[in-house]
Amino acid sequence: MNKTQRIEAIMEVVRILAGMAIAYLVALLILIAFSNDPVFIVKQFILGPFSSPRRIGSIINLAVPFTLCGLSMCFMYAVNKFNLIGESIFMLSGCIITFIGLKIGANMPAVILVPLLLLIGAAIGAALSFIPAIMDRKLNANVVVVSLMLNAVITQLAIYILRYFMKDPGISFIGSHETHAAMQLPTILGKMRVGSGVIIALIFVAVISIIFFKTSFGWKMRIVGSNPKFATAVGLSTLGISFAAQLAGGALAGVAGATEIMNSYKRFQWTASTGHGFDGLLVAVLAKKNPILVPFGALFLAYIRIGADVVNTSGDIPNEFISVIQGIIILLVAAESFLSGFKNKLIYRSVQAEKAGRKDK
Repeated sequence: MNKTQRIEAIMEVVRILAGMAIAYLVALLILIAFSNDPVFIVKQFILGPFSSPRRIGSIINLAVPFTLCGLSMCFMYAVNKFNLIGESIFMLSGCIITFIGLKIGANMPAVILVPLLLLIGAAIGAALSFIPAIMDRKLNANVVVVSLMLNAVITQLAIYILRYFMKDPGISFIGSHETHAAMQLPTILGKMRVGSGVIIALIFVAVISIIFFKTSFGWKMRIVGSNPKFATAVGLSTLGISFAAQLAGGALAGVAGATEIMNSYKRFQWTASTGHGFDGLLVAVLAKKNPILVPFGALFLAYIRIGADVVNTSGDIPNEFISVIQGIIILLVAAESFLSGFKNKLIYRSVQAEKAGRKDK
């Protein structure tokens, strides 16, 4: 890596951290401006998520679906095909694996049942992501619009299955029958009660990172996404690669939904879209489509969310203010011109210094 590439890599990290820091500062200013007890609220927002082992565990547990959905969106982001079907895949995958788990899980050991349900979730995700991908490829349909429309349909399908095929009449809310013990992932880390789904998430981070940076498919994805004309010129199938990337991303969204149900719930009870698919997009933007950085973006978003919950329950700030913070993060991190002038100055100075060094020799 030469000096210019090193500067660009460092500045990319600086841009992300600066965007996150500014968004966090704005969050603090909002709390100060609108709270009747700003000192207490700011303290709760900053330190509240770390005030007990259970809350720390909540951050880690919430980061699990964020990580898996972020990895899913890294595939879409890498080829510049923003197939947003992951939002409804997450929900339907959780619904279907609960339905299947209730049917076959009674006498099946966890070591067989859990991988089987993860594979089913992946298959559901790949199958659903196929629809907007094939419409984009064959009909030149806008993949963003198609996937958003499908999200509404698939979400209602999951609710229909819950209401008419899985609903437990013995509870006061809408939810399925309680899942079998073999389907419920055990907790780890003692009082923090972190679900072992975090291990599944970390395994996928390692595997996807290897795919992205150590395989020809990962290289092809990055070439197609950064310069499709060059990819076509060197003989790469841009349509085929982007199609495969969308299926892989959909499969990961399915794994995310399956993992979340087994990790954090004893029954399926989602009667509205969870929003985790769109959270994955935010995490992928924070990570700049780099799967290695996805867990860090996921932990930051989870920390902000838990902090928002703390101030919502202990103070007078509505939970919705987190949407403002997320919007600022996306705007700053996704804006290519943010800090670009400073980066260009550093590159220019580096080049000038290198030229001066050559003349001295």
